[in-house]
Amino acid sequence: MQELIKHFNQMSRQIKTSREGLDTHNLYLETILKYSYGVIGLDQKRRIQLINPVIGKMLNINNEKKFIGKLCGTISAKYNYLKPLFELTADKFKQNLGEWEEQIELSLPNKHILLTCQGTALDTQDKTLGYVIIIKDISQLHRAQKKAAWGEVAIRMAHEIKNPLTPILLSAQRLRNKFLDALKGKDLEIIDKTTHTIIEQVKSMDTMVSAFAEYANTPQIERRPCDLNTIIYQSAELYNAQSNVSIEFDLSGDIPELLLDANSISRVLINLVKNSTESAEDEHNLVVKIVSQYLESEGIVRLSIQDDGHGFDGDVIDRVFEPYVTTKVKGSGLGMAIVQNIIEQHDGRIFAGNVEPHGAIVTIEFDYKA
Repeated sequence: MQELIKHFNQMSRQIKTSREGLDTHNLYLETILKYSYGVIGLDQKRRIQLINPVIGKMLNINNEKKFIGKLCGTISAKYNYLKPLFELTADKFKQNLGEWEEQIELSLPNKHILLTCQGTALDTQDKTLGYVIIIKDISQLHRAQKKAAWGEVAIRMAHEIKNPLTPILLSAQRLRNKFLDALKGKDLEIIDKTTHTIIEQVKSMDTMVSAFAEYANTPQIERRPCDLNTIIYQSAELYNAQSNVSIEFDLSGDIPELLLDANSISRVLINLVKNSTESAEDEHNLVVKIVSQYLESEGIVRLSIQDDGHGFDGDVIDRVFEPYVTTKVKGSGLGMAIVQNIIEQHDGRIFAGNVEPHGAIVTIEFDYKA
């Protein structure tokens, strides 16, 4: 009897240890599912059996659990922007590759993202039980790599272009000083016009070179507790003086103080409002609406600048924050890239899109923890 009790106690301890190990393992898996990569689990018929909150946040899905039990094709039909993702995974699993990895770009309703997707089939005894898809948003990493590459290009361009500008400018000014008083008639007109054109073009190129240098060497910010609404008023109110532009403010009174570099954020706002007002050249009574919100449940302060102008050109909307992308005749294409740099220095996010029936919207989000 004592021997039996001894074995029973030993078995109980082993069961307890196994349960503790299983609980630890489950907790570890739950933590991965909650905080790390996006994970989707499918059954044999490619119905979703598991989807974690990371997927919901990554793909702008409210209550991602509503997808559980549904076929990927059914979801694609309702959420068209997810179609490329599910078509890719279906194609890979049909090829019976076992494990695969692929990058894919998705155009969500308010942003453009780059994802890396890894998939594997859950096989046992020549039978497929289901599939697992692991997804990571690498948009920020991709942007950082492109920014570094463009930064090197900008430094080289600034150096190569700026060197000859000063002697060209001085030569044009010297020609004016020497010949404007000595010439008359047609010759005077030609010298005056050509040297003036050279000087103006050199100044324009110098401005562009300065923008290159500024993009390549974005200054470090100094963040202090700030009232975002005050910065908005002070930055945008200046444009209310324009006869064909009306600035409307819808600023929430419960916006908490944020750690911001006030000068940098002011510069962002001025740039964005300026972009909107420039679309009013052929418009009458353009309206620019600035909205601030505190989404406490999401831990986000959201700022949006919306206008009822022409909106972003369809050819550039997915690349609007890339360096040297512009539809303006005299634009350097660096304004929005610098704006994005400043927002990312604040650990924020910025998105651009168009609104119906016409107009553009830029949305900025800052994380806030009470």
